[in-house]
Amino acid sequence: MSLAELLKSRGFVSALIVDDAFDDLPIAADLAMDEESWTIFMDDVRADAELVEAAFPEYATAGGNELRGSDAFVKAMWELKGKLDEDLWNRLFGTYERERTSDRQFLDKLRARLAEAGLKVVIAGRAIGEEARACDIIFADLFLGAAQQDFDVNRSIERIHELMAGRRSDPPPVVLMSRSSRLQDKKERFRDDAEMLGALFRVYQKQELLEGATVETTLERFATHHADAVRVAAFVEAWQCGLQDATLSFMKIIRRLDLSDYTNIREVLLDVEGQPLGSYLLDVFDRVLQHEIEGHPATIAAAEELGLIDPAGYPTPYIAGSPDLQDLVARTLWQHTERLRVTGNTVGMPVSFGDVLVRKAKLADGSTAVGVEDEPDALIVLTPACDLIRMAGRRRILLVGGTLKPLDHKTWKYKVSGAGTPIVQLPDGRRMSITWELDDQRLLKSNEVSSILGAVGPYSLAARLRESNALELQQRMLADMGRVGIVSKMPFTFAVDVSLLTPEADGTLKAVDLPVTSSDRGVCITGRDKKGADLTRLILTESSVDEILRVIPTIEPAQINERARETLKRLQASTSFRSLLQRGLNAPEATPKGNFQPLKVPAKTNDGKEPNDEIVGLIVRNLGEPTPLSGNDLKHGAIVLVLTDLEPPPFLDAPAGLSGVEGEAAKPNAS
Repeated sequence: MSLAELLKSRGFVSALIVDDAFDDLPIAADLAMDEESWTIFMDDVRADAELVEAAFPEYATAGGNELRGSDAFVKAMWELKGKLDEDLWNRLFGTYERERTSDRQFLDKLRARLAEAGLKVVIAGRAIGEEARACDIIFADLFLGAAQQDFDVNRSIERIHELMAGRRSDPPPVVLMSRSSRLQDKKERFRDDAEMLGALFRVYQKQELLEGATVETTLERFATHHADAVRVAAFVEAWQCGLQDATLSFMKIIRRLDLSDYTNIREVLLDVEGQPLGSYLLDVFDRVLQHEIEGHPATIAAAEELGLIDPAGYPTPYIAGSPDLQDLVARTLWQHTERLRVTGNTVGMPVSFGDVLVRKAKLADGSTAVGVEDEPDALIVLTPACDLIRMAGRRRILLVGGTLKPLDHKTWKYKVSGAGTPIVQLPDGRRMSITWELDDQRLLKSNEVSSILGAVGPYSLAARLRESNALELQQRMLADMGRVGIVSKMPFTFAVDVSLLTPEADGTLKAVDLPVTSSDRGVCITGRDKKGADLTRLILTESSVDEILRVIPTIEPAQINERARETLKRLQASTSFRSLLQRGLNAPEATPKGNFQPLKVPAKTNDGKEPNDEIVGLIVRNLGEPTPLSGNDLKHGAIVLVLTDLEPPPFLDAPAGLSGVEGEAAKPNAS
């Protein structure tokens, strides 16, 4: 199927190019940054005052700064071309006109390439016409203005919002382009502020866009994955609309409660249960709002559509780095730390079900903490919520101990034995996991718990697990049955440097120049396979994949060791390597110093049978100092893909972390 046929079959009929070079005249902002030219122009133009005043009568009375900021004055001077002194006119407009002419040459070539792909091309400058609003794909300039300042980026984002109005459930793909070197620095901000999805968004330097088959490859990728990308976009948009509708419905419901209702709830229930009104209603209103969201038909329908996404054909991410899935995991496990500020009972109980106490020695203020070293790093409250409130004076509180472990690529496993909480974030930004020792149980009186949480006590009330997660731990402790199902843990992601090496005649490894891959880096995402075992995949950006696939065919057999040439031949002929590189190659587990492992991909088969794996290179994680290849490593090492784990960055602003709050805190529902 040709590109034109593919685009047509997927509903791509027209393309819009938005660029201020299509404007017929400049505005004041386009010239605002050229202070020197303005100063010279305003001084020298006085010699032609009569001509200028005839074109712009306000010239005689307006001040210089007012004129420089006037679009009407700039328009009048622009239209005096051929009448004003040529050198004077060029002093003000020469740079703008040269850059516009250069941009139009690029745009003419882009229009021709899009037309060759069978697309009807619509053009627009800073003003957007009605025809532009229905186009199926958008090529937009990052800076809608010659000054190329932040306000020009804002204008471009505003135009994208205009073009997306009413189309958020079925948005057109957007290619962001610019001749500015700041394009890569601005792309993430543009994507986020314009509310774009990565699968529907690309970024290219203008010159780069015209190189090779970049335009055609971009169109092909958009068309191939458009249906699935739209399903995700529709789901996100349905959530946004659903939240708005659910909020309106929710507010109508809770406004029906009058002061007398609040008083009655307290008198007939909460005073007996010992739970404050504010804590109770936070719990109730949380569930009411969730109920309204779950009842939004469009959100449910969009969620069902996600099941139609084909996992075998998903695209590689375009912008470097995967989402911070660890942060999502933390938000699903922990209540927001601000919730701890709401008192959870009226009987003086210092803790609630699911509260986690962390030893101060593990926190930032640990230098002033007391306590012995063999105390557990963390304690979780597993006494049922109702029992904590009733008989408060005689009730002992059940706590279970746990151990904090650093959370990074060296220690994290998807499948763990025993009971654990995969992530908790400390106040200094460190991410930890908790292994719970379910046989480390202790029963403390209320005053004893208050004591260990006091100013000189060894523990700090740090966070509260959500009820379902705390219940699972409770059930694991009480019995090996009746466990409460919870949302599966999402896979975790860890950043890696990626490099490609080839063996020279003596087996010495030589690095291949991959500037894009070195800049974008990669991500190792670790989850589990169908058998429950850990599974790690290397995810690269689209640009990195393209770069590697461009480089591999250029490796000459004569450049590498003779023993590796047969493997190179298999690699260069392999179509499955190309496919797996885009989807994600299986990667080794993280170890302090890794060993070479065969890079296996399915071999091509013509008999319809299940293909066997063939070796097309080597892969290693955390190689250390490379040594010359020998033996089978030399035979298989036509290329060596080297992954090097990076230290995780600090996450000091994540709201799902521990607050280190001491003393009384929020309490769960009364039973």
